[in-house]
Amino acid sequence: MQHVLILTRLTPRSTHPGRVDELVGVTSDGRSLSIRSDAVQRVNVALLQHQQMPLILLCDQLQSAVLTDLEVPANALVSIIPLPANEVGALLREGKETLLLEEIRTQLG
Repeated sequence: MQHVLILTRLTPRSTHPGRVDELVGVTSDGRSLSIRSDAVQRVNVALLQHQQMPLILLCDQLQSAVLTDLEVPANALVSIIPLPANEVGALLREGKETLLLEEIRTQLG
């Protein structure tokens, strides 16, 4: 995975009744982010829509977007680092965001 983000907020968006099509969020550095789905690929939205924030997201594709600063396309591979939200939040409150991101990038090589 090439990209590491800390997400602090995700809000579901629906264009079809009863189905979440996109998540719009905010990263720990204040950038807006959309996580997209399409008719045949909804797994990323399904994986993330009920997660507690903040969380650390790994993804293989990250693009510039029109309505948000960044976009994770529907066909991207995503993964969540299994660190409890309260621990991620504590690290953010202690100002250790940069250190945390650097450590993860180092481990990913």
